[in-house]
Amino acid sequence: MHIVSNMKAFFSLATLLCLGAVLTGCVTVQDQTAPPPASKADVQFLSEEIRRLQARLEASDQEMGRLSAELYASRSRQPEAASATQVQALQGQIEDLQRQLVALDAARAKDRDKLYQDISQNVAKLMKNSAPARAASQTGYEHTVKTGESLSAIAVAYNVKVAAIVQANNLKSADQIYVGQKLFIPQ
Repeated sequence: MHIVSNMKAFFSLATLLCLGAVLTGCVTVQDQTAPPPASKADVQFLSEEIRRLQARLEASDQEMGRLSAELYASRSRQPEAASATQVQALQGQIEDLQRQLVALDAARAKDRDKLYQDISQNVAKLMKNSAPARAASQTGYEHTVKTGESLSAIAVAYNVKVAAIVQANNLKSADQIYVGQKLFIPQ
C-alpha cells in the first residue's frame, strides 16, 4: 500500500506538472551552438559567391602571369654591359672630339684676334678721314663738350659764330653734339 500511495502521489505530481506546463506555456530549448539550418536561397547565394571569388582568383593569376612575362621581356631588352673593347673605342672617340674642340677654340681665338685687328684699322681710317680739315695756318682752341652745353653757348664763350664751329668740325647740324665730344674752336 505504501507503494500504491507513492505512485498515486507521483502520478498526481506528474499531472500537476504537465498541467502547469500547459497553462504557463512551454518553451522548447534548442542547442545554441548548432547553426540554424540553411535555406535553399542561402546555399545558392554562397555557391554564387564562391564562383565569383574563383573567377577573380583566376583573373589575378592571369594578370600576375602577364606581368611576369612583361618583366622578363623588359629585362631581356636591356643592353648588355659594354665590353672592354667598346669602352676603349668610346674613349678614343671622346679624346678625338676633345682634340677637335681644342683646335676649334684655337681657330676661334685666331679669328677673334684678326677681327679686332681689322676693326682697329678701320676705326683708325675712319677717324683719320673724319678729322676736320683745317688749314695749316688755322689756329684755335680745343673744347670738350660738357653736360648741359649747347653749340650756341660754346660759340658765345669763345666769341665765335656757331656756323664757324659747325664748318670747322664738319658737323651736319648744330644740334648734333654730345657730352665728351672734342670740338675745334677757330679764332
